[in-house]
Amino acid sequence: MEQPSKKFSVKSFLKSLAREIIVPIVLALVVIQYVIQAFQIPSGSMEDSLLTGDFLLGLKFTYGSPIPFTNQKFPGYAYPVPGDVVIFRYPGEPEYPDNNPQRYTHLFNALMFGNVYWDHEPEDGQPHLVHYPDGPKDYIKRCVAVSGDTIAVHGGKLFRNGERLDTIPGLGKWTASVRTLSPRDELETFVIPSVGDTLYVDSLPLSRLWWLRSIVAQENPDSHVELALDLLRDGREDNGYDFEDFRMPVENDRGMALNALFTRNRMVIQSPLKQGDTVSGAMNFGYFKQLSSIGFLPIFDPHEKGGLTRKVSYVSFEASLLQDLEGNVARLNAESRESVADSVATDSAAVADTVAVDSAAGQEMPPKFEIRRKLMLDGKPMDYYVVKSPQFFMMGDNRDNSADSRYWGTVTLRNIRAKAFVIYFSFENEDQKFALGNPFTWWRIPFSIRWTRIGKIIHLID
Repeated sequence: MEQPSKKFSVKSFLKSLAREIIVPIVLALVVIQYVIQAFQIPSGSMEDSLLTGDFLLGLKFTYGSPIPFTNQKFPGYAYPVPGDVVIFRYPGEPEYPDNNPQRYTHLFNALMFGNVYWDHEPEDGQPHLVHYPDGPKDYIKRCVAVSGDTIAVHGGKLFRNGERLDTIPGLGKWTASVRTLSPRDELETFVIPSVGDTLYVDSLPLSRLWWLRSIVAQENPDSHVELALDLLRDGREDNGYDFEDFRMPVENDRGMALNALFTRNRMVIQSPLKQGDTVSGAMNFGYFKQLSSIGFLPIFDPHEKGGLTRKVSYVSFEASLLQDLEGNVARLNAESRESVADSVATDSAAVADTVAVDSAAGQEMPPKFEIRRKLMLDGKPMDYYVVKSPQFFMMGDNRDNSADSRYWGTVTLRNIRAKAFVIYFSFENEDQKFALGNPFTWWRIPFSIRWTRIGKIIHLID
């Protein structure tokens, strides 16, 4: 016997729609927003604890979930401690396109497809929509020290509070046989700032001043932060000065500057360069002034026109380049003093007179070259900055192949995204023989999955 057909009911349809589609989507969005974060390991900086191709879930609520439509976080129940594997926003990259929160408004996170912004002041012919496909990037490292700790690196070994840590957590490794003076291997003793600490701009070397700039930018995401450098020669501004013999070590973190040096001098390398070698050539101070001001270089043409969206992406530079700048200026001053001494030494009477004058003045001859610095927040110079939030020092378990806090400084609590929890999937494709767009390679999928890694609790990997 046929059942009588039910009449269509809008009320029943809406209930079914809510139950089967809307409620699950809302719950999923709540979980994604407040509870977990999915993350893929893109490089070998955490080997062998975590491998390229591991897919992780991180717990957001541990350190504090983000508050929607704000730059604030709900309180977490813990802070990162040494040993925690942490997912965080990379501090060396602008959070807004061009580091300009006044011009751009964040519209939404497109998950694997990056972030989309609204440009309030596009150039003629440019679209309002701006696509930031690879940023702001999330990094994953291990917390090795926190606010108040003293850290240093000597010969590639980490020292925390004066104690040398000879073992690396997890399955980390330290394998290099040739050590250099890069931050990877040598880092002067540094006290990680605590909440309420006052850091003075004029008292810091340029490399540490760059770290302070990063802290200010992380703690003030809706403001524009700029480090302005000027070169003074004999007390007069000379920002167009050409260093005739600018010396720079060959290191991974100097790649961008080395390319600029080779291009400027049209250098052709006859023999292979290795880490620790020193190269030299002409460099203009304006290069360093521009980089320190904006903190990055755009990969795509910022004046590109046409299309529905404009794409942006950036390459940042590390504090060690400013250390090179400071070192080259110091060398010029030393050469200048030697030159003056040599010229004066031609007349012994003049030498005696000069010594007498210097002794009477009670001071040394002023340097010929000086670097004047200004750290500005929304265009206002700061003489000092008071730290607002806890700071954390991050390092990769693969100590010889990790861009981490040794290069770009501390990570503030606000930039912390999640505590890495579990590996939910792992896929081996280093030989690139599998391609999603090529169905003829799909047969490799079962053989490329690292079945034994699925379900591993990250803090138990050792």
